Amino acid sequence: MKILPLFSLMLLVLTVSAQEKESFYVFDSEWKPAKIESAHFLLHTHQVNDTCWQWDYYNFAGPLIQTERFLDKDGTKKNGVCNHYNEKGVLDSTSMYRNGKRNGDFMKLSGDSLTIKMKYVYRDDTLKEVVDVSKEKKDTSVTYPDERESEYPGKAGQWMKYLNKNIQYPDRAFKANIEGMVRVAFIVDKEGKVFDPYIARSVEYSLDEESLRMVRESGKWVPAFQNGKFVKSYKIQPIHFRLK
Repeated sequence: MKILPLFSLMLLVLTVSAQEKESFYVFDSEWKPAKIESAHFLLHTHQVNDTCWQWDYYNFAGPLIQTERFLDKDGTKKNGVCNHYNEKGVLDSTSMYRNGKRNGDFMKLSGDSLTIKMKYVYRDDTLKEVVDVSKEKKDTSVTYPDERESEYPGKAGQWMKYLNKNIQYPDRAFKANIEGMVRVAFIVDKEGKVFDPYIARSVEYSLDEESLRMVRESGKWVPAFQNGKFVKSYKIQPIHFRLK
């Protein structure tokens, strides 16, 4: 792999903190190290925490291909959630690894709502069960009249004000005339804190990163409410980028 020189990184990232532990690599159409002018793919590696490194594989001027998480910087042992995207940049499957082995649910998804179609259950790299979730009967018997979804304080109007005030159109996407709608999935806990945002629909590296930043820095949300108490919920938030 070929690491990009500093002047090339400036083309890719609007702002990079000196403290961030991250690297960028570019490849040609055959995944061989390449120069910027002949780049077909982009790899962004970055540290999530002390025991987690994430590798994001992108089309150079297009959407995500997949993300993988590892225990180490060199990517020798998968650990955590790995996401896979279709040719349109929509998340279509997820997998779970622990200490380099498949452990947990591998799920095939469908549509922007990330509906689970198939589930493959693994234990230490061994397939234990296959579940066709699309054929399972949904239990809709339990409902609560006080149910409320989590939301940004002030609802859609305040969310748009927050975006209009803080969002920055990334220079890389602007110069390449790229626009579109990114969808960010994340958890809102019962206290309204945002956790683990990730891309559900990708457009391009810099637009995805700006969308993730907007969610991470959005502060506390109003948590979901059910059966007399606040509960954890899952959100998918669209963020539109339009060139005037």
